[in-house]
Amino acid sequence: MKVQCPAKINLFLEITGKMPNGYHKLATLFAKINLYDVLDMTADPGKKGIELTIETAEGIPEISAGPDNLVVSAAEAFCKEFGVGQQVKIHLTKRIPVGAGLGGGSSDAAGTLMGLAKLFDIKLGVKEKAKLHKIASKMGADIPFFLHPDTFCIGTGIGDKLKPVKIAKSLPYMILIYPSVHISTVDSYRNLPKPTRADVLTRLSQLDKLVKSLKRGAPVGEWEALLFNRLEQSRIPALAQVEQARRILSQAGARGVRMSGSGSSVFGFVSSHDEGDRLLKRLGAYPWSVFLTCCNG
Repeated sequence: MKVQCPAKINLFLEITGKMPNGYHKLATLFAKINLYDVLDMTADPGKKGIELTIETAEGIPEISAGPDNLVVSAAEAFCKEFGVGQQVKIHLTKRIPVGAGLGGGSSDAAGTLMGLAKLFDIKLGVKEKAKLHKIASKMGADIPFFLHPDTFCIGTGIGDKLKPVKIAKSLPYMILIYPSVHISTVDSYRNLPKPTRADVLTRLSQLDKLVKSLKRGAPVGEWEALLFNRLEQSRIPALAQVEQARRILSQAGARGVRMSGSGSSVFGFVSSHDEGDRLLKRLGAYPWSVFLTCCNG
């Protein structure tokens, strides 16, 4: 069984409050993009347990294949929940940068859950989907989005309450930059100045306008100023490199340039595939990983 696990960007991200357990409440607009990790899965009826091997693309450091990897955690939870007693061998080809705000680990976990359901021919009815969602919600806030079939979703709560958004027209191609700096999500939230309630309400009305513009297929010029990420205001040193990448990408002509999630990746839209190719060549002089991609819906 082969499963493609897409990355995501946040076209909008506002912090709307904090829960008693320390998690932050969000209002975000997720979008899946055409940058993928790949999972290859096989089952061995004669053995038990989860075996994970990992192959990383150039520029991505080696990552753990142990129980701390979300793929292993997801596979173990799936096998326990659905009574699978066979060994599962999983090979992960890692292409999505780590610590980049692109949700790669969460997507891999969701892909593991969906892939194992297909591998063991488990029909996903309402009851079975609820089980997968329960596993996903316990493991990470972004994982439920990657279980969802839609490309675009508004996420509220901790990002796990999802409402699909149907876009009338495909979004333009985008340049995605990973400036080779890892940002801790915990540090990003911990060092964020608390916004005023009035500012938050203003931003939420901005999200409504953004969604309406995208739904009717408006051109980028009408909605690029509505893109927003509150976490760009976090007071952590690594954001200086993110700001540099944003500035250079904007100067190169990309539009609606923003950071995704808690960073450090940065995206901006271009008018065509040819313009994207030209920017890729220009940005090749920097010590970054740069991709030309688009939303996958």
